[in-house]
Amino acid sequence: MPNSRSRRQTKGAFGNNKARPLVRDWSAPAPAPTDTTPREPSFADKLINYSQPILEQAGNNHTAAKGAMNVAILIWNAAIEGDAKIAEAKKTLVALPGATAEQVEELVTTMVARKTELYPEEKLSVTNFILKFSHRKGAQFRVSAVNINPEGVKKSDLSDMVKVTA
Repeated sequence: MPNSRSRRQTKGAFGNNKARPLVRDWSAPAPAPTDTTPREPSFADKLINYSQPILEQAGNNHTAAKGAMNVAILIWNAAIEGDAKIAEAKKTLVALPGATAEQVEELVTTMVARKTELYPEEKLSVTNFILKFSHRKGAQFRVSAVNINPEGVKKSDLSDMVKVTA
C-alpha cells in the first residue's frame, strides 16, 4: 500500500513533481488512399435491379413495396428452382386478392425472362430479406441467400451407394 514516505522514494509520474518534456509525435497520419475502382454490384443490388418493374408499381407506399419484393423474390426463387416451382408460384400468386390468371401468367413470364436476361448465371436462392424505411437513411435492403447449386458439388445418387442384399 503506498504511503507518503514510500512516495518520496519513487521516480516517475507519481513520485516526481518536476515537469518532463513530452516526446510524442502529435501529427496526424496520412489518410489512406481511397479505391476509386467501381465495385461489383452486391446480390441485394442485383435483386433490386431485377425487381424494379414491380417496385415501380408500388410507388411510395412502404407496405406495397414490401409486398412487391415478396412477389419478386417468389418469382426469382421459382426461376432458379425450375418449372415445377414456377407452376407453384403461379398458384400462389393467383390466390392473392385481385389477381387474375392472365395477369399472373404475364407477370411470371416477364420476370422469369428478365431474370434469365439480366443474371443467367446467378444461382442464389433468397431465404430472407429485410426492407426498412427511415427518414434519415432512406431505404435499407438486406438479403440472406443460399447457393442451391454450388460449382463442383454434385448430388449423389443413393441407389449407387446403397446395396440391398437379401
